[in-house]
Amino acid sequence: MSDTFYCPGHRRLVADSAREAAQVFAGREARREFGKRAYVRVLRLDSWTENGHSHTFEAFIGRDVAPNECSGRNVWIHVDRVEA
Repeated sequence: MSDTFYCPGHRRLVADSAREAAQVFAGREARREFGKRAYVRVLRLDSWTENGHSHTFEAFIGRDVAPNECSGRNVWIHVDRVEA
């Protein structure tokens, strides 16, 4: 069952899970900051609410600058499930 998710600074999207939504939101943030060759290297669930409506993920976003060398930073992605 798909739900609608929201992240501050991004358009809402429909996804099967908060993790899937966070991956998309992190990808959007990466491309916004580092351009079209940006990526999300690691996505980690940090905290969540008991009812499952709010999740916080930590992601490393960046881009390659040379062979075996990347430039990037950690970002926090706050994902909320939108009630219909």
